[in-house]
Amino acid sequence: MSTNINKLIERGEDALKKKNFDYAIEVLLQAVSFAPNNRRAREALRKAELKKHEHSYPSGFAVAIFGLPAKIGMFFAGLGKKGNPESYMMACEKFLTLDPKSKKVNMLLGDCAAQAGHLETAVFAFETASEHHPDDVTAMKKHGQLLWKSGEILKAHAVYDRVVKIDPKDQEAVKARKNLAAEASLKETGFETARSSQDLIKDKDKAGELEQSERMYRSADDLTTQRAAIEQRLADDPDNMDLYLDLSEVCERMKDWEAALGAYDEAIKKKPQDASLQFGRDDVEIKHLESDHLAAVQAGKTNEADLIERKLKDVKTVAFRKRVKAYPTDLNLRFSLGDLLLARGDIEEAIGEFQQTVRDPKFRSESQLRLGKAFRQKNQFDLAVRQLTQALEGQSGMTERVKEIRYTLGDVFQLKGDGGAAKEQFSMIYEVDIGFRDVGDRLAKLESGASEGTLSLDD
Repeated sequence: MSTNINKLIERGEDALKKKNFDYAIEVLLQAVSFAPNNRRAREALRKAELKKHEHSYPSGFAVAIFGLPAKIGMFFAGLGKKGNPESYMMACEKFLTLDPKSKKVNMLLGDCAAQAGHLETAVFAFETASEHHPDDVTAMKKHGQLLWKSGEILKAHAVYDRVVKIDPKDQEAVKARKNLAAEASLKETGFETARSSQDLIKDKDKAGELEQSERMYRSADDLTTQRAAIEQRLADDPDNMDLYLDLSEVCERMKDWEAALGAYDEAIKKKPQDASLQFGRDDVEIKHLESDHLAAVQAGKTNEADLIERKLKDVKTVAFRKRVKAYPTDLNLRFSLGDLLLARGDIEEAIGEFQQTVRDPKFRSESQLRLGKAFRQKNQFDLAVRQLTQALEGQSGMTERVKEIRYTLGDVFQLKGDGGAAKEQFSMIYEVDIGFRDVGDRLAKLESGASEGTLSLDD
């Protein structure tokens, strides 16, 4: 198995060198699924993701929309992560393909990997979170804890030294740095009787504080204390804009959505011309609806979930329209708005957005795919074929994206009445992925000469 894993990694690294980032990510995802504790595979995967987004990192709005399926996957995988931690780790990795710098998801990956005993992966996950969020001492301390546990004393000491430089009042970090220095010294001088820094801590009640720090930080009591402290500071300094934003963040983590939105409303009252405040409020409202949608799905309330989903699309569309109006040259925003409009059935407006983004090489192929779908919905089949054919240019291998394009192209050909061309597209998918959507049934009906009538394409 190790030989096969190495071949997969080498194939991914080779694709990375050739700047074929999508294929590199696809192959390296396979590698980490087979070898969950292989650091080389995850390092190459993260590098490919970062390189893909190097010149156009997804905006918060784009992550919120395109990352929703991955978030739902993480949610359901999380329900059984104790019994199958590797499944949850893969759900995290799928989200990170869109937002590889995400502190939250890297830390969730690290926590799950540590619990499963995949220490190499856990160390890498916390290291990644620290790298992209260099002022976050929580990520650093978790990184330091695992290095310490793995016997990497000098590396752990260096991590805690950084924490102390950022926050000299962090007593647990000061204590950890001191004990790591002592342990390193003991090892260098040969005093093996001190098995670890734990032997040097007189107050045994403090010995477990490093392991408990993150759990304490995230506890409900801690959030309540933080909220009360911010509210007290606001009472003394009611015009402090930053305090309202801090209050909204804490209330959001407590799932007190009304209070989180209310804090933004107060901030907007004091500075109504600041568009960024309205955008921030929109983000909170979107998260609120996403949370309600997941809860409805979990409870099996299908009708309620559908209603919330429709409202969520409306709220996101309004929010994106405002942002595009404020930042008309931001193609990330235009692309995301186009996706929302397409999903809502606002075809003409969606086409207008994608005709803007298709001019940029970074968005070209994805925009052409969506233009093909939009023209298909307008029954303008020749235009759809042209866009989808162009979307295939420069694509290599049979990636998920290529399958999507060929499936859509096959559907359009079939609607045009060109069964032979449709069969050709579906056959190429079937050869490599028999389970892709309903491609097997579609191909069988074409081969039997059966007519399907009006087709339904999952956009």
